[in-house]
Amino acid sequence: MRILLTNDDGFDADGLQVLVGALRAAGYEVWIVAPASNRSGVSCSFAIGKAQLLQERGAHAFAFDGSPADCVYAALKGGLLPSLPDFVLSGINHGGNIGTDIVYSGTCGAARQAAFSGIPAAALSVEMPASCRRDFCAADFGPLADFAAKNIPALMALCGAADAESGRMERFVNVNAPLAAPYRGVRFASLAKRIYSGDTVNIGRKSDENIYSTCIGGNAVSAYGLASCDAFLVDEGYIAVSVLYAEPSADLSFCNKDTGAFVL
Repeated sequence: MRILLTNDDGFDADGLQVLVGALRAAGYEVWIVAPASNRSGVSCSFAIGKAQLLQERGAHAFAFDGSPADCVYAALKGGLLPSLPDFVLSGINHGGNIGTDIVYSGTCGAARQAAFSGIPAAALSVEMPASCRRDFCAADFGPLADFAAKNIPALMALCGAADAESGRMERFVNVNAPLAAPYRGVRFASLAKRIYSGDTVNIGRKSDENIYSTCIGGNAVSAYGLASCDAFLVDEGYIAVSVLYAEPSADLSFCNKDTGAFVL
């Protein structure tokens, strides 16, 4: 089985490299197309009409000057692989992609882009304490990499099958694990709502007389949701597996309502 790996922490990130080792040890054919540098928080950002540098970094391995979604699209459409991969894995991310994080996450953006392209995909992340949003905390990615290597068929099955008309996958999978192993088990999870109340934005003029804005992540991160939500399950020591729809959806209950409140 051929697996394409990417991430948003960058080609040299420990989470990616540990995952490579676990998958190859399990006998999978692994290809890597990952951002050349950290591209966290870029969601499903996509470049059109821009030449981006692609560097060969070993057998079946490329560092790409693009977003995680760019990496997936280039790998699938650019002929880098001898044929399409059977599965795409994004991660392992240094930090959870829990609840609302999914909106911003480049890790999840890559998995979503794979689903848009008709390939089953999963995003993998290890949650960190809130204090690690500013101060780097080391992580042991081995346990989650081992879990992924043992459960590729199960993760693929959760994605369903590609739609015959559009060629797109209906779902992709988001997996979050606690920082500390051994894990208590595996649970299917709903999504939490994350609140980033400690974030600040500093705007000021620098010596070149230009005005700059810098967003600084704070340590005050909280969550609320159902007892089954990913944030609470990970806090309790479980691997949280969320099965997500790839396509945005609209609230159809509005389709037959009067639009008289609008003015043309």
